[in-house]
Amino acid sequence: MANSTSNQPSYSPKVRRSNKVSPLWLLPTLALILAGWLVFKAIEDAGERIQIHFSDAQGLVAGRTTIRYNGLEVGIVRDVKLSDDLSSIYVEADIYPEATRLLSQRTLFWMVKPTANLSGISGLDALVSGNYIAIQPSDIPSEPETKFSALERPPADIRAPEGLNITLRADDLGGISIGSQIVYKKIPIGEVYSYQLDEEEKYVLIHASIHDEYKNIITDKSRFWNVSGIGATFGMQGVDLKVDSLSSLIGGSIAVDSPDGGEPVTDHSRFRLYRDLKTAGRGIPIKITLPDDNDISPSGAPIMYRGIEIGQISDLQFSNGRKDIVALAAIEPAFSDMLTTGSHFILEEAKVSLSGVKNISNLLTGNYLTLVSGKGEKSRFFTAIKKDEFNQKQPDSITITLVADNAFGLEAGVNVLFKGISVGEVTKVYLVENKVHINLLISKNYTSLIKTENRFFVTGSATAELTDSGLNISVPPAKQLLTGSISFTSEGKNYPRKEYVLYPSKSLADIAQYNVSGSKTITLFAEQLPPVSKGSPLLYKNLKVGRIADFSLIESGVLVKVNIEKQYQHLLNENTVFWNYSGVEVDAGLQGLNIKAAPLKTLIQGSIAFDSLPSVENKRGDHWLLYQDFRTAREYGRTITLQAKGENQVSKGTSVKYNGIKVGEVISVTPNFKQETMTIKLRLLPEYADIITKESSYFWIAQPKLELSGVKNLRNFWAPAISVKPGTGQSRFEFDLHKQPSETDGILFTLQSETLGAVTIGTPILFREIEVGRVIEVGLGELADRVVSTISIEPKYAYLVRANSVFWNTSGVDVSIGLGGANIKSGTIDSIIKGGITFSTPENVPLQPIAVQGQSFFLYSTPEETWKKWRTPIPKP
Repeated sequence: MANSTSNQPSYSPKVRRSNKVSPLWLLPTLALILAGWLVFKAIEDAGERIQIHFSDAQGLVAGRTTIRYNGLEVGIVRDVKLSDDLSSIYVEADIYPEATRLLSQRTLFWMVKPTANLSGISGLDALVSGNYIAIQPSDIPSEPETKFSALERPPADIRAPEGLNITLRADDLGGISIGSQIVYKKIPIGEVYSYQLDEEEKYVLIHASIHDEYKNIITDKSRFWNVSGIGATFGMQGVDLKVDSLSSLIGGSIAVDSPDGGEPVTDHSRFRLYRDLKTAGRGIPIKITLPDDNDISPSGAPIMYRGIEIGQISDLQFSNGRKDIVALAAIEPAFSDMLTTGSHFILEEAKVSLSGVKNISNLLTGNYLTLVSGKGEKSRFFTAIKKDEFNQKQPDSITITLVADNAFGLEAGVNVLFKGISVGEVTKVYLVENKVHINLLISKNYTSLIKTENRFFVTGSATAELTDSGLNISVPPAKQLLTGSISFTSEGKNYPRKEYVLYPSKSLADIAQYNVSGSKTITLFAEQLPPVSKGSPLLYKNLKVGRIADFSLIESGVLVKVNIEKQYQHLLNENTVFWNYSGVEVDAGLQGLNIKAAPLKTLIQGSIAFDSLPSVENKRGDHWLLYQDFRTAREYGRTITLQAKGENQVSKGTSVKYNGIKVGEVISVTPNFKQETMTIKLRLLPEYADIITKESSYFWIAQPKLELSGVKNLRNFWAPAISVKPGTGQSRFEFDLHKQPSETDGILFTLQSETLGAVTIGTPILFREIEVGRVIEVGLGELADRVVSTISIEPKYAYLVRANSVFWNTSGVDVSIGLGGANIKSGTIDSIIKGGITFSTPENVPLQPIAVQGQSFFLYSTPEETWKKWRTPIPKP
């Protein structure tokens, strides 16, 4: 086997080298390409590396502080370093590639931080995102640059707001600062946004912006002057201190004036800034003659127009002959149209009184003048007057005179009030013979209040009057109590009188009202005098419309005379009711106790009220009735009379009812001995009076009824009542009082019998033991030979009574005794107690027609046996 193995042929592999690239190299190649792209992208995104030098590193944070252009991020700070000479700080920052064109030799950088000044707050976005570096490229092309020095503040042209930008040249900055206002007639029209020295460093250039809506004010003839800070003048009179507005004092301000005839200016025009109005030479010189004791500052006292300063007084001097004091003043040219012969200069003085202080600042700075413009020709010479004198000269004002026996402590300056509002003042108090005359000046806006019948009275002092009504004490508000005042009422025709009477108090003026406007006197009747007195008020819905004039006694009561003002006389009508409105009203009932107290003034003084209450009796003869109180008046209603015969239990207070509802009550019961009757007076409640007082109304005494079927009108056992059935027809106020209810609705028939038996009024009429009517009247016949009973059958049962019907008495018990024993027969239990009458119709004969009303039948004392067995069918019609 070894030989066989060794004899096998051997093979050697063939090795060949491939020229193809292996796929395994593809992944490293892609990674290398991606890394190269990333490196390229990083270099490209890095942009331009620059250096910016700052004076300090406050707010600079590497990797966080951004560089922005118009709010867009264009770069970022990469590092913050100290310069080699240790004199500054510089940052290395990257400018993004798309923003590298912003870089040039004239590119400016500055730090943006939140700042606040008088013009407002800027850099608010830095509060959220942090401080950032702003960049401003240059409009002039230049070579690229990578090293820059940052500005300490934004460039002036960046801070300039929209509008007309102007430059003011001044010798010094004075009180001006960034944010100072430019004012025209005291109205802000622009503001200062920067300032700097000029190239020669001799003057200060102040850059300001005028708002677009006011830029037409600025012309080539405009002049600007400084109105900032505090000015002081030293002289023989002492120190004259001038303080402008608070905003001008803090931030400064610049005033401008633009006379007519100027041409519009272009942007960045230059003007001179003067130190003050006098230096500007823009004031119109005028002369004003001042009154003595004017206390005007000789230098700088303001001249005001509607609260705005329009000029100043520059000096004081004597006129020729030294008779008058003349003020030299300058008025801003913008107000030149007001310098006319019709204009007035008013001296505004400080006033200190118990009522308050006016113009308190004048105590420190002196008085000033106010210009009141008027029409006329141009003028430069004027005469100033005091304010009181000026008010009196107004053509629309009214000057009137009050005449009194006493001055009541009043003096010039006291207010004249109408409903608590000042409408004028006292200008003069003086004596004419034995009378005090007080001149009043009423403002032009209130002259329509002065009429022919006005009543003036003193209201500025506490008063106490002892009158018929008691002690009347009046205390005004504290301010009036200190200074005094005059009030008045406005009444009469629309034109003023020259003189009026001044009354010491309002109550005396009210009494005088009746002498001025007149009144109507009416008389009230009361059974007794209510708690009122002379002077007590007459009220209508709590409004005073008159007063109690007098009262007198008569035999049956008291007459009260009342005066009602003419303007309220129309309130009296046929339904007017008067009642006493004094004291405390107590209403006690099952629901509880209700106490109603009148106002304190009414409790003390008493009063009478009235109103319209329909259906209430309000007169007795020619006199009006005066009720005890409103409840009595409201419930009194109408009085009617009942005539009753025989004995009855009616007394004062007995109720009058309709179907159980109270509609009135008895107010009196009077016997009439001659006619043997009782006269009963009823008072019906107002809401029912018109319904009940009709011609066919029916009144009866509601008697209690005791029956086996029940008890009716049980309450009448201890409290009798009168029932009423309202009728129709004409009004009527006198009726008869019946003992039984009315049966006028039933069909009436008469029964004749030999004796009365058990028949009485109220005895029931029975049909098959059903009550269908009752006896309403019993009496003797005309010849006294029989008993005649009138019965009333209810209409629904009237068809049961036929022309041949038979009536018999079923009252009591029938006892028959014979050989067979005793036979006892009786009717119903009710018939045993109160009796009864039964009827029936014969059978086995033709049915007779229905009996006509008034037909007479015989009443049998006992029935026959066959009558009880009749079962005649009677059809219902």
